[in-house]
Amino acid sequence: MKISTNSRYALRFLARVAQKNGERVTTSSVAQVEGISEKLLERIAAKLSAEGFVKSVKGAHGGYMLSRAANQITVSEILKTMERPYLPHHCVDDPENCCKMHEGCNMLCLWKQIDEAICSVTDNVTIADIVRNDAF
Repeated sequence: MKISTNSRYALRFLARVAQKNGERVTTSSVAQVEGISEKLLERIAAKLSAEGFVKSVKGAHGGYMLSRAANQITVSEILKTMERPYLPHHCVDDPENCCKMHEGCNMLCLWKQIDEAICSVTDNVTIADIVRNDAF
């Protein structure tokens, strides 16, 4: 399984924003510290803003702040926002439109088990956990 660069950068960005405890954070400052392309990070931040994870403030003292507490934003939410279709396999959510084998598919059970295993971790890890570097 591979998590996209966009998802990894989104999580890193949110962790940096969360570390500032309500102070505004610019994409340029995060891009510099994280070694990420500023243009790519701007697109990711815009998506996170559109999806309600961060608030954007324009102007000379602008930047991004979390829209809700870091302990209320799960890794699952970010992956589901950034990954389309969501991991590991789209059959889990919509088996009838997966392929022509959906009626007798002997793989669907495997995909569901993998999805449940991933969600058992990602549903229970928050941005606050990442910031604290807790043992997940």
